[in-house]
Amino acid sequence: MEDGAPIHTARISNEWRARNQIDKLPWPAHSPDLNPIENVWKTIKTCMSKHHQPHTMDRLQAAIQMAWNKLSPHFFDKLLLGMHDCMQAVISANGGPTRW
Repeated sequence: MEDGAPIHTARISNEWRARNQIDKLPWPAHSPDLNPIENVWKTIKTCMSKHHQPHTMDRLQAAIQMAWNKLSPHFFDKLLLGMHDCMQAVISANGGPTRW
């Protein structure tokens, strides 16, 4: 899921997709409600905010990994199972804002 952010349209990203035969699907810009990874990042950031800010790249990576390791399979199941309702809400709102 790519929303047109510069990192997703960078030449290196496009070359990697071409090399690995990955098709880019059209996706509306600024649609975090349709992207479950946004909920994952929010949860990781919340977990990390409960601790001191890491001051080195190594500590940042370790903090992200620790927060990631705390996420349960149930958490991911719940996110994915909720996508059907989320998409129905977006369709009902004609692509407008939803509670998701």
